[in-house]
Amino acid sequence: MKKLLIIGAFISFNIISYAQEENAVTGSEVDQATMDSLGLVNPKILETYNAGVKFLNAGKNVEAVQKFTEVILMDENNVQANFNRGVAHSNLGKFDDAINDFKKTTQIDPKNGKAFYMMGQAYDKSQKYDQSVNAYKQAYTVDPTLEKAAYYEGVAYFQMEDYDNAVKAFDKAISIKSDYAYAYNDRGSVKMKQDDIDGAIADYKYAINIDKGLSFAYNNLASAYRKKGDFTAADKYYTEAIKQKPDYYVAYNNRGSAKFENGNYTGALADFKKAISINPNYAYAYNNKATVYIKLEQYNEAITACNKALELYPEYMEAFFNRGIAKEMIKDLKGACADWEDAFILGSENAEKYINSPACTSSN
Repeated sequence: MKKLLIIGAFISFNIISYAQEENAVTGSEVDQATMDSLGLVNPKILETYNAGVKFLNAGKNVEAVQKFTEVILMDENNVQANFNRGVAHSNLGKFDDAINDFKKTTQIDPKNGKAFYMMGQAYDKSQKYDQSVNAYKQAYTVDPTLEKAAYYEGVAYFQMEDYDNAVKAFDKAISIKSDYAYAYNDRGSVKMKQDDIDGAIADYKYAINIDKGLSFAYNNLASAYRKKGDFTAADKYYTEAIKQKPDYYVAYNNRGSAKFENGNYTGALADFKKAISINPNYAYAYNNKATVYIKLEQYNEAITACNKALELYPEYMEAFFNRGIAKEMIKDLKGACADWEDAFILGSENAEKYINSPACTSSN
């Protein structure tokens, strides 16, 4: 039986790192003097508001919502109560309620950039990116110091695959904060999508120069060099990513992929195994390990690795495809064609020519 063309696995890159951890938004208590200066003399409002702040800061968001609601019932235009209730609603995953609270805040105080920003965050978490973009624009328009609003505008555009506007938004973030490492990193990742590899490399390097501890920026830089075909540089920066973060299983997986593409199958296998040892539920590394076993003609081991990948990720197109290759090599043609059929259903263009080949059609 003629061997079919072995296609390597599609490797999952950790290209863009836009999950910047947001500092927890906490409330601030006020004293009677502040209340008096604002013309708010009702001591019940003061007591209830401060109780809500304590609940919010303690992570007791249900109780916080209750207290801020009580304040709003006494004073519907209380800016901080509306804002803080929005924060508590957001913490509870009630994003529509949070958005309404932040909208109310901005109606009372149209210059409240933080409220527009938090509204954008709630829209993001609801995957309403076109609306989050508008909120972020309003945030840095009323408060030009809010670099995070421009940054997350870029992230939202990235999610919408509007890469030109994503670059402009990251440019805006950098214009507000010139040493914004996250913005340089993510602008580099957008440039990767635009096939501007040299531009991406420059941005990743700039991010690293600002913050030498950004493990994901080293990983992304390595992936850019890998795409360029410079495997020496790719290995160098993947290794640096791992040095910065020893449990960085994605970097181990990606370094293994670079080694695989450079013909270093033994090194690739070691990296994939290391990724799995750190995260036994990382399906990509099992599939990539299977690809090495196929190259080494260890087909039963490849099938076992694909089985594990599919156990973790039942719709893993590449694992079906690679398992089909391994089954074909051990002369399980029926099983191979079934796997390629599943891969095709999941969107594999490579699988189409296999299921339409005489090897599969003649067996039906």
